[in-house]
This record gives sequence, C-alpha cells and structure tokens, in this order.
Amino acid sequence: MKILISGVSSFLGIYTAKELLSQGHQVYGIVRKESKNREKLESLRGLQLISVDMKAFSSYAEEGELALAEGIRKQEDSSSREAAFSRNGFALASLVPNDLDAIIHFAWDGVGSKGRENPEIQEQNLLMSKGFYQWGLQNGVKYFLFAGSQAEYGRGTRENPEPVSAYGKAKLSFSRYGLSGGRAVEDSAFSEQRFKSFEDKEEAEQEKAKETEQKAEQKAEHKSEHKSEHKAEQENPMKFLDLRIFSVYGVGDHETTLVHTLVQAVLAGQSMDLSPCSQMWNFMEARDLARAIAFLLEGGFRSGTYDLCSQDSRLLKDYVLEIESLGKAFLEKKEGKTLSTSSSLLRFGERASNAEGPVDLKPSIKDLYDRGFQEKISFSQGIEELYQHFYQKRI
Repeated sequence: MKILISGVSSFLGIYTAKELLSQGHQVYGIVRKESKNREKLESLRGLQLISVDMKAFSSYAEEGELALAEGIRKQEDSSSREAAFSRNGFALASLVPNDLDAIIHFAWDGVGSKGRENPEIQEQNLLMSKGFYQWGLQNGVKYFLFAGSQAEYGRGTRENPEPVSAYGKAKLSFSRYGLSGGRAVEDSAFSEQRFKSFEDKEEAEQEKAKETEQKAEQKAEHKSEHKSEHKAEQENPMKFLDLRIFSVYGVGDHETTLVHTLVQAVLAGQSMDLSPCSQMWNFMEARDLARAIAFLLEGGFRSGTYDLCSQDSRLLKDYVLEIESLGKAFLEKKEGKTLSTSSSLLRFGERASNAEGPVDLKPSIKDLYDRGFQEKISFSQGIEELYQHFYQKRI
C-alpha cells in the first residue's frame, strides 16, 4: 500500500512508519523542516519525507476547491493560506503518487497540559484536520485513519462521550466530522461560543445544567449518528477509521510522561509524589500500537470507531507499583543491590490529578482482539526494556 503519514516525526508516527516499512509498504511522511526528529526519520530506509506546513490545509476546510483555485491565481509572495496551500499542494502532487491508498493523521499541536486547555490551538487543529480530510477525499484516497485518544470519551462513554478539555472536544468534533463523511455538522462538543462561556463561572454552571438535561437526548442522537455514519460510508468512497488510542508507552516518548519519570526515579533511588492513581487504566507498548494500526489498515475494516488498547485494564496504582517492583529487580540483577520489596519511595495522594481529572479508562478490547489481533510485548517486557534504555544512558 501507498501510505501518507502526517505528524510522522511524533512518538507514535515514528513507530508506525517503522512498522509499515518493515511490512513492505511505500510510506511518505509529512514533516516540518525544523523538526527535531528529522535526523531519526532520515535514518529510516525507504521513508520519503515531504516538508509541508500542515496549517496550509486549513484553506481546504474553509472553501474547498474554490480556495485552491483562487490560491493558484494569487501572487507567489502572498501570505494567504490559499496561496500557501497551492504551493504546498503542488509539492504534494509532485511527491505523492496519484493512487495513494491511505492517510494516517497524527499531526496535532497542543498535546501538553497547557495546550490541551487552549481553545485557539485546538480550533486551528480542527480546521487543519478538516482540510486534510477534504484533500484526501478529493485525491481519491481510500482510507483515512485518525489518531484520536481517550480524551474524546472524557468522563463519559463511547455512546455518550463527555470530553473535559479543549483538546478532547476538538478531537471528538473531528471524529464526528470524518464519520459523517465530511459534512459540516453542528457540534456542541466544540464551538467558540462554548469555550467563551466557560470563561465566566456563572455561565459555566448554566452550561453544566444544560448538559445534564441533554443526556437523554444524547442517547437518541447516538443512535441517529450510527445511521448517518452507515449512510456516509455508502456515499463516501474514503473510509474513515476513528482510532481511539489509549495510554501508550515506549522508548522515545517524552521523558516527562508518568512511565518515564517513574522509571528514572526508581533508577536514581528518588522518592516520587503521585496522585492517588485510583482510576482504571490501560497501557499499550508503542510497537504493539503500530502493529494494531497496520492490522486495521490491511484488514479492510469499515468506517467506525476503534479502541486501540492492550487487554490488560487495571488500577493505575497497580501499574505504578509493578513498575517500581520491576525496577528493584532490575537493579538487583545489574548491581547486586538488595532492595526492600516492602518499602516504597512512592507517595500516593500527594499530587492532584491532571486537568482532565481522574478519568477511568475503559476501552473495548473487542475492536481489535475479537478480530484476531495479538499483542507481542507484555507490560513487564516493555518496562524492563525501558529500564535497560535509561540505565545505559546513565553509564
């Protein structure tokens, strides 16, 4: 297959590109010229890099083909998004084959704590993603895989999602856009007016009351959404796979993540303050995540939402304690240190939960595993490899 990946320089983008290349696919990756991970990507044999600013696709979402035509007529020195897209569009046309099979869309700014709560950044992401979808549709792409996350569910469920952050609301809005076949559907989960209302506490309380009243209506809407998704798939030749990616870990992820921070603290013998970690959680190793994406891409799946997760859901605290236990065993093996298994340097309940709150992760394993997918990396194996990686860096 011929596959185009946006955000290919991201943690998950790199792993996915590696996996697809290893399976013999022809892979193209969109990357910023100034990307810090560009050298890593250039070392991947067979990966063809394309330098395009993803924001240029926003014009496609606003005015479709008319915007592209107008952009072509403008002067080359114009700073308009239409002209920017036309220039980038020509670059894509010359570097990407006409018979592109699939797009995997990872590119998304503002994924950190501050960015997740920034409505302006998230609205830009939404507009860019809609434009990228339209570009794929108009260029005959067969599959569009969107890298969503558990943030779309928030405090709700798949049937009744209740995203908390601007990030989750924007991603949910785009997933609905794609599943509806790119229709401009009014979405209460993400709108400028909604975010403005949250700036005022009184209006925020009123909004919460309205949400409570609307819960019954949401159930009915969910049923109608399924009907519209099925209709959109029949009418739209490009299938849209909404990937709800849960918590992924592995070598190469940000070192400020919980897993990486914890591994390094154990190696250094340092104490660590944590939230209560009382919520249900699910971890999946990055290589298995990449295999899951390839599995869906090659399986001829229909448009729909797919939870990408491991089969191991349990309390986050249990995961954290296992990471500590594996670290003690690792140090004993490497340095002959005998560390007490009964004492711990982890202090639970000393930190507040993140901005999205202690949300339980309850993914559906049926999406993958009932269809024949199998994990290859156990949690203990993945964590032991992380300990080895960080231990080598300390030497």
